[in-house]
Amino acid sequence: MSTLLKQYQKLISDNPKLRAVEAAKTLGVSEAQLLNAQVGQGVARLDDNQIPAILKNLKRLGYIMALTRNGSVVNEIKGVYDKLYISEHQDKTMGIAINPGGIDMRLFIHNWRSVFSVETDSYSSIQFFDAYGQAVHKVFTTAESDLNAFLNLRERFKLTEALDFSADNATEQVNEADRAQWHIPSEQQTLAFTQAWSDLNDVHHFPNLLREFKLARLQALELAGEPWSAEVIHNVLETVLTQARDKRLEIMAFVGNHGAVQIFSGTVQNLKQVGPWFNVLDERFNLHVKIEQISRAFVVRKPTDNGNTIVSSIEFFDKMNNTVLTLFGRRAEGNTQSSEWQALCDKLIQSKREIA
Repeated sequence: MSTLLKQYQKLISDNPKLRAVEAAKTLGVSEAQLLNAQVGQGVARLDDNQIPAILKNLKRLGYIMALTRNGSVVNEIKGVYDKLYISEHQDKTMGIAINPGGIDMRLFIHNWRSVFSVETDSYSSIQFFDAYGQAVHKVFTTAESDLNAFLNLRERFKLTEALDFSADNATEQVNEADRAQWHIPSEQQTLAFTQAWSDLNDVHHFPNLLREFKLARLQALELAGEPWSAEVIHNVLETVLTQARDKRLEIMAFVGNHGAVQIFSGTVQNLKQVGPWFNVLDERFNLHVKIEQISRAFVVRKPTDNGNTIVSSIEFFDKMNNTVLTLFGRRAEGNTQSSEWQALCDKLIQSKREIA
């Protein structure tokens, strides 16, 4: 038995409710390294060269819970891993699961490095990690899942021989705060950027716009200003979700990391503060937000549908200037967002002005 495994077992014995990610942090290792130490103890390492095939086989599990998180927000959605498409683009492996209201994902598989199956008394899961050993996506069985399909998947993709495992130092990662130092635009370049923003005809083109002008996302929001971007009070999440619940507004909640983005679409009902976390606790959707880690928030507007429709979102950033949560008013392609959602966004901007 390895020293790490012994340390982990004692830690869990003393703190049985400690989450795996917190246990790894306490022990000074990555979550993937901690799992690798448990191989043979309910944990199996799967073939990371087969990650696309593993993803395609998740549909066989039936009704599952998909979890994607970053350091501040956790998104959990129950559904079927259906309509999954994987493609190669410029030597990058991408995936997309198109199930609005269910398992709706955007996957950047080229950033994934390892995968494990994990079995406990409470659940079975498939867990994916990046080069730094940080979780990019996890899939958990539910009472309605096909456990035989899970076992078949585990056996089909399990490594038959032990391979060395290592994870890069997480401090080597480039975060958004660093990206903002890459390029300080001139006044002329800033004007060109805001004009290009005004000329957008598809919200999905916005990331390309940032790359073209070599701007970090938060930097771009600060440069653009109104009418396209307006900073609002950073701790507005509870207000936004409460109004969305009371008005029965359909929203979209995007939560991601550099390996995956998970999207919820629908209404929310049960809101609750538990310790430092503000939560949506619905039957098929849970959202957990560590409010103290949200440092800034912006209402952001983008032209779409060939410039004929303005789409508004609320973007939340952590203290490292990373986007951790984005909320939209749900809309069908070609339609406008609801007037209630637009009014909610307008009110946030007005409240910030009144304080200022």
